[in-house]
Amino acid sequence: MNIFITVSFGIISVVLSIVLKQYKPEYSMFISLAAGIIIFITLIAALNPIIGYITELTANAGLSGVYAEVLLKSLAVCYLTQLASDCCKDAGETAIAGKLQLAGKTAVLIMALPIFKRITEVVTGLIDT
Repeated sequence: MNIFITVSFGIISVVLSIVLKQYKPEYSMFISLAAGIIIFITLIAALNPIIGYITELTANAGLSGVYAEVLLKSLAVCYLTQLASDCCKDAGETAIAGKLQLAGKTAVLIMALPIFKRITEVVTGLIDT
């Protein structure tokens, strides 16, 4: 991921959005949304080596793939929720943005339940011994 190109694209998008807001405010929001999605896709593409590395680390440590899966899914939910929340805030809908953030936190908690269950089993096993 070339951060210079990504940052330049973001700045150009902001300038274009500001200029367009004077003439067609409804199109300004679409430019902001499109720029956010493009930057997000660029980010996802840059995360592929990290995903491979995390998977390799968990395999080398002898851990179940469930842990890496929960970690990566949680990370994806966090990024998506943040993007959607920021888009809502840009559109002036802070109440919806707050609800999206709550939904993202709840989704991460639900995904982490198998890990909590496993931790509880291990602790109970240690106490019984």
